[in-house]
Parts: sequence; C-alpha cells; structure tokens
Amino acid sequence: MSHLNMFWSSMKREIVCMSREQRRSLLAGLTRPKPLCIAHRGASGHRLENTLEAFELAARLNADMWEIDVQLTADGVCVVSHDDNLNKNAGVDVRIQDVSYERLRAYRLHNGEPVPSVREVIQLARQTGCGLYIELKAEGSGPKVVDLLKEMNFSNVVIGSFKTSRLAELAALHCPYPLSVLVPAGADPFSLAETGCADMIHLCWEKASDTPHELLSDELIAKAQARQLPIVIWHEERANEIARLMRMPVWGICSDLPEMVSAYHPHPDNPIQIVCHRGANTIAPENTLASAELGYRMGAETIELDLNTTADGQLVVIHDDTLDRTTNLNGPVCQRTLAELSLCDAGSWFHPNYRTEEVSAFVTYLALADRYQKSLFVELKAANAGRVMEEVAARNAWSRCFFWSFDFASVDLIQSNYPQARVMRRRQDYPNLAVLLATGTPYVVEYDHLIDDLSEFAQCRASGAKVMVRFFADQLDAAVALIGLKPDMVNIDDPFTFSRAYGIWLKSGYPGIATPCEESQSIQIAGRTQDA
Repeated sequence: MSHLNMFWSSMKREIVCMSREQRRSLLAGLTRPKPLCIAHRGASGHRLENTLEAFELAARLNADMWEIDVQLTADGVCVVSHDDNLNKNAGVDVRIQDVSYERLRAYRLHNGEPVPSVREVIQLARQTGCGLYIELKAEGSGPKVVDLLKEMNFSNVVIGSFKTSRLAELAALHCPYPLSVLVPAGADPFSLAETGCADMIHLCWEKASDTPHELLSDELIAKAQARQLPIVIWHEERANEIARLMRMPVWGICSDLPEMVSAYHPHPDNPIQIVCHRGANTIAPENTLASAELGYRMGAETIELDLNTTADGQLVVIHDDTLDRTTNLNGPVCQRTLAELSLCDAGSWFHPNYRTEEVSAFVTYLALADRYQKSLFVELKAANAGRVMEEVAARNAWSRCFFWSFDFASVDLIQSNYPQARVMRRRQDYPNLAVLLATGTPYVVEYDHLIDDLSEFAQCRASGAKVMVRFFADQLDAAVALIGLKPDMVNIDDPFTFSRAYGIWLKSGYPGIATPCEESQSIQIAGRTQDA
C-alpha cells in the first residue's frame, strides 16, 4: 500500500463527508520524506501507456499514484487513453468518441488488451493501494468522472486538466476532489490556477529547458506556498533532474520510469544496501542489461550476475551453461561465439517488450556499473578466475566488484593471487565462523536468513567483513524483521518488495528515526484535530 493510500485509509471515517477544500488542505499539509511518485500513464517506460498492465506494473514499482487520461465513447463511457484516436496504440484509424463502448472493446491495443474503462482502473487502483491523478481530455468528461468516483467511493484522487474551463465547471458543481491545473511552458501558473479554481499547479515544463528545475525559482515556490498551491512536476526521466527535484518542496513528480522517483533511500542509521540477484529479475529478464539498469535506477547498490565463457573465449553474463531457458537459442553457451549471442533474443521469454535484450559481455556490465558509479557481485560459473581478473584489471574495476563461485578453489585463487580483489564467502559452507575466517578475511560473508545463525553479525563485522543476508522470499513481514537486524547488504530477487518493507519498518517507530507521521503537521478538519 502506498504512503498516500495509507494516509487516506487513516481518514476513512471522515473522508466521505469532506469538502474539496478540506481534502485540499490535507493534501497540501501532507509531509513525507520525499515527493509522491506519480507514474505517468502508468509505468509507460516499461509497458504500453494507459493500460491495466502498465498500471499494475507501476504499483509493483512502488508508485503512489497513476496519471491517467480520460476520453469519452460515443455513448458517454469514461475510458482511459491519451489520444482520442487508436492509431498510436492499436494501429487502427478509429476515434474513441465515434464508437460505442461495446464497439471500442472489440479493438485490441498492441499489448493485446482493450482500452480500459475508468471503472476498471479505479478497481485496480483500489486493489493495489494506489491513487489516481486524472487528466480530463474529453469535453464533458469531468462530471462523469466525479459521478463515477462518488459511486465507487474512491477518494485517493486528484483531477486535472490543461483546460481551465473544465476545472471551473467542476468547482461550480462543488466537486469534492482536489483540482490541478496543468501549466504549459511559458504560461503563468497562478493566473491559470485562479481562472480554473485549482487547488494545485502541475508544471508541464519538461521541454522548456535541459535543466527545467532551474525554472522553479525561490520566488515561484514562495508564491505557491503563500497561496497554498502544492506543486506537481512534469514527467521526468533524467537522473540529474530527478535528484535535484527530490530535494525541492514539490508535492509530486510524474515519471514514465516510476522506479526513479520511488527509489530506495535507506535511513543513515540503517543504510542497508540492496544487491539485486540477477538484476531486478521479477520485473525484467534475469541477467540482462534491462534488469541491471532497472535495479540501479531503483536504488540498488549492487547487481549480482553470473559469468560463463563463449566458444571464442569471451566472458558473458548468463546464469545457465545452456541457452535454452532464457534465450531463443539452444545448446551450451560454450559452443556459441559472442557475436552469435549478441544477436540472440534473451528477453521475449519474459515479456515481448524485452525482445531486443541479448546475452551481453561482462565488459558491458563493468561499463554500466562505472556509469552508475555502483557495484557488481560476480559469480563465476564456467569462467576462468584469471581471465575474469584480467578484465577487471584492464578497467581498474577492483572497487566495483566482489566475487564468488561454487568452485571454492577459484575463490581461494582470487583471494591469494589478487589481493586487490574482494571475495564473498557463504556462512553455510563452513562449520563455524572461525573456520570461515581462517581462509582469510573476505569482503563479505553471506548469511541465509533461513538456515544460518543471524546472531553473528557483530562478530563477523569485528573481523573486518561485511554482512550480507540472502533473502529470496517476498513476504513483507519476514523482510521487516530482517531489516531490524541491520545487515550491511541484502541479496534479493525483488528489490521493490524489500523497499516497501523498509518503509514499513521505518513507520514501525524505529528508535531515533522520525517517521513521516511524527513529522506531519496537525491540521484542523471538521472541527477536530487529525494527524495527516
């Protein structure tokens, strides 16, 4: 459940009878460690925009809200599509406003889904605990959307439009939901907000500059705060811009890549580093550049990968020693050249959107880690240790890697012959910690959360090793308990579930850390004091 939805849930007894002004005041006063994450048309950087698939994925990527666009069919049904024509997303020249809802459902979008109704999206938002940021595209869609929200008793919502007349219409009809005016580059947000009776200003300035954050002047921010107008930011996918915007007093940031806004940021008192096992492999195909980049973007420090060797002696990243499971090729990896593997399809087995993913060379991952200024956890499968060290040395990537293998002799060789290399040892492979440490102090000792003694962390650290816990489960309760043990790292399949668990752990009242609820201001609502 998102932070925003937990907030609305805490108010469920009062919210039914709240006015728009009361809801606006609550939203304006809502404080949190970082701006809300609004997935632009869902996770549209990963899936087809404005589809149930894109919205469901946005929820998994820890978005707080989904930005959706509303059109009307010929018989007045509210549906979700940015364009009124199906050309872009379905390849057919059909205008939504010209066909009935029943007829519209007969067309299939490029991902195989029909155009979703707003009702369906509300139902999914309720199931996943996400809010809706609704942009009114079609004339006359506003009152119909409001009626539908009331009918379905859905309150975690903001309604917006570029057209001030559509917002003013809803204000005149005593719409109970906060209204946001979308502001094009060059326009005055405050005059538009006044004309449209808006409660928020949504600055659509992504194309106004290479550094549009500079347009958010101190004067503009102060004026917005004085008028109690929360600021929502354009859809942004530039890492440097997002980093700057996250430090500014804005209410929400839209993004096609919601993992960049909802990214994992551990508290300094418990700075657990995420190690993504084979990349973010629950969202993108394992051991591909897509899964590695997704992991880095969401805040993981390290990507775990597996090395095998090609017929022409190149080191490549793939888990199995055969190609059958994760590519469109078959047979042993060692019987194919790097050139052959660079042309294979290593992603369609997971999702059609990843059909261009290939089996990539180890050097490509070294370059990726360097670009993100992050790390790799390298497991040697069918890979010569000396050859691996040569590639790491050639790029001076010692500080960006640590190594392990089921072949203990390879780990021993690395540790003895390459003192600048860092190795990992598994606690489960030794009768006790003293025997493990007798092999030489590793950079990391990995503990399995199910079978190892998790009370040894202090002893392990005292020897000079870091503690990493292998946690391949997806249970939130177990993850929250593990976070309380404060390991240095976690080796996990699903970093997004872990990030949610970390948020739960923070809100559980860890001593010395102020939670968002503790930091929030008291706001007068309907004559009573509530904590937002």
